[in-house]
Amino acid sequence: MKRYAALFLSLLLLVSMTACGGQLVDSSSPDGEESTPTRTPGLQVPEKGDKKPVDTKDPEQATDPDLAYSELVERFRAIVSDPDFDSEEPGEMGVLETARNLGDSAPYEMGYLIEDLSGDGIPELSVGEVYGRTNALYTLVDGKPELVFEGWSRSSYVYMGSGYFYYYGANSAAESGQGMFYLTKDGTRLECDSFLFTGLNSDGDLEVYYNETGSWDPAESSMSDMTAEDFWALDPAGDPLPLTPFSGTEVGSANESEFPVSVQYLTAVGDEDYNWVTLYDGPDACCILFTADSRVTDFTLLNLFAEDFTETGAVIFSATPVELDEERDSLSSVMTPGTPVAVQLIFPGDLPAYGISYVDAAGILRRFAIEVSGYDGSVLLEEADPNETQFILPGEVSR
Repeated sequence: MKRYAALFLSLLLLVSMTACGGQLVDSSSPDGEESTPTRTPGLQVPEKGDKKPVDTKDPEQATDPDLAYSELVERFRAIVSDPDFDSEEPGEMGVLETARNLGDSAPYEMGYLIEDLSGDGIPELSVGEVYGRTNALYTLVDGKPELVFEGWSRSSYVYMGSGYFYYYGANSAAESGQGMFYLTKDGTRLECDSFLFTGLNSDGDLEVYYNETGSWDPAESSMSDMTAEDFWALDPAGDPLPLTPFSGTEVGSANESEFPVSVQYLTAVGDEDYNWVTLYDGPDACCILFTADSRVTDFTLLNLFAEDFTETGAVIFSATPVELDEERDSLSSVMTPGTPVAVQLIFPGDLPAYGISYVDAAGILRRFAIEVSGYDGSVLLEEADPNETQFILPGEVSR
């Protein structure tokens, strides 16, 4: 979860929000609406059931949750697919903010999940980033969707498992909060389990405060012995929700091709929005294009160097990530059908000099050498042995 903390830190200097006290943590939304935040000092997710109220809804009211949420799901699909969509509806503003930040890749990187998170037998609807932040959560009350909370960049939630959400938020540059909240048993609201926040003392020094109410008021909190550095170093292990992308591609779907990333020569450049990487710009350079038919993560270009051979003729390579030139290279770690990658390089000899690696939708690390076919000269990807930790290619490259 450190990437969420890093993102949050980068936003602090831009934050100017009003502090709110009370039973739950409050951070103002982009339009002045309010939402509820989260956190704990030891960052241990309590056992499922601890502290949760016993009030429940009647499960009979949610006999067909897919149908009950269908209209809402399609509205969010429209929001995520259209960067010009405009909305001020509670529950939709955080989704819209995230979709605009992601651009064309939003339908692949954002999704939804209908699942019972509170444990009362009635599924909730979660909307947000695939394996990331939750932007909106709904439950069913009298058979109709009701907003539980929403999150955005300055007031964000990440699912932790067992009905718990971890929160990052701020009321000002000096007032930052983190905390653990849990869904009530009926799934209609969040309750605070524990909350940490920073504030300035009378001497102008930054202190860390703790309470179990979600209040931002130091007078209603205890002084923590944690330093500000300790506060920002917290990195709780979460259990992000496996959302189904709005693009319609199921995460881990058995219908996906075995290898979602393919390569071909790039012979002409049109109006397409490529991520460009230049590995070589001298004589005999050529351009190749990587495309994906489903979302992959941790997409990395590799330098390959042949170090040894096995008895069967397989080649053992060292494989290290390419050091990119920030002034001219653009490479996202997440690759989708809408974000192709163009690479300018050279094929210097018979053995491959470059490769790629990525994690597919099933969570499997894939590694490939970039080869030129000896039969027709086409560019191809040759998979390294998936059963070996070293980067090992078979003795004869398949064409």
